[in-house]
Amino acid sequence: MQLKIIKNLLVHAPMLKFVWLTLSALLFISSCSENETFIDPYYWKYSTPEKQNLNGGLLEQLNQKINDGGFGEIHSLLIMRNGYLVFEKYYRGYSQNQTHQIYSVTKSVTSTLIGIAIDQGKITSLDKKLLSFFQEYTSIANLDSNKQKMKLEDVLTMRSGLYWDEFTNPFSDPRNSIYKIISSSDWVKHVLDLPMVYEPGTKRTYNTGNTILLAGIIKNLYGIQANDLAQQYLFNHLGISNYKWETGAKGLTNTGWGLHLRPRDMIKFGLLYLNQGTWEKTSVISENWIGTSTKNYVYVSGGFSYGYHWWMMPLENISGHTPQPNDVSIAWGYGGQFVFVIPHLNMIVVSTANNKEGDDDQLTIKFLKDYIFKSVIN
Repeated sequence: MQLKIIKNLLVHAPMLKFVWLTLSALLFISSCSENETFIDPYYWKYSTPEKQNLNGGLLEQLNQKINDGGFGEIHSLLIMRNGYLVFEKYYRGYSQNQTHQIYSVTKSVTSTLIGIAIDQGKITSLDKKLLSFFQEYTSIANLDSNKQKMKLEDVLTMRSGLYWDEFTNPFSDPRNSIYKIISSSDWVKHVLDLPMVYEPGTKRTYNTGNTILLAGIIKNLYGIQANDLAQQYLFNHLGISNYKWETGAKGLTNTGWGLHLRPRDMIKFGLLYLNQGTWEKTSVISENWIGTSTKNYVYVSGGFSYGYHWWMMPLENISGHTPQPNDVSIAWGYGGQFVFVIPHLNMIVVSTANNKEGDDDQLTIKFLKDYIFKSVIN
């Protein structure tokens, strides 16, 4: 399994709805392959861009440019506005029911699981000391006063202070922190043993190891792996069954980059946040967590900010709107995997890609601004 993960890194109406849901229940599959029959239980609504006050001509220009390779290797682009799917295109051989590795979008899904644990009273405070979640480890390396001060919130905002470097060297380099954790026999213990380089809560360093710690917390709180918790309390509500979630050492759910979803199911995840945690009149996660997790706690370069494993950016050049730092909530994965949640426009945009060179993953953000936002009529 570890070799498989390394390979992934390197290659890098009411009656109708009743019938639809009944059929989907009969064909429900916990993790079906791309070639198996799959029926989505969600009742999708469709519309033209124009009926939802979008410039369809501009979106077609974007479609042509993506087809021509003008934005690198885009695999899918979906746009939902006002609850209607107005744009759904797949490129370069990808298709509607095919799952795609979403890399660090997995982190935002994991953040949701922490919110569920808080809603259920399993976690009473984000100020709780991190080490208190891991009583099974009687000896932790590099233990000092800073490590003892680490809080759960520090992990969620990537300000734990633990040493981590996944950008200086390629993932295939033994010096890369991702390579090191994959090579370890206990992913959680590996992260807990790392030396502290900053006081907790003072400096943000993008640290996938922090997200792996969340997998360990979930396992200790519930006695099940994070993927099982997601299935029970998140995916079942959203009708998500066609997915894959990789594991690491000791069967630990890879909460850092291991989830594979269909783009349509990425839309569902965004819709849950757009609707303040409610799915078809059922509260899946509290409105409070939605607001708390997508608040800009840390400012990052390029106009971005960071919350609890969510990115944010302002919504600019929209008539009558004053940009705010967290106008757009972003679940952002390596290579150009995105879920954009834009409440002011009542819009969700999802894209998958294989843009892994330098800043190529930001090509999606470029066409979001240059085409999709500019297509908004009102």
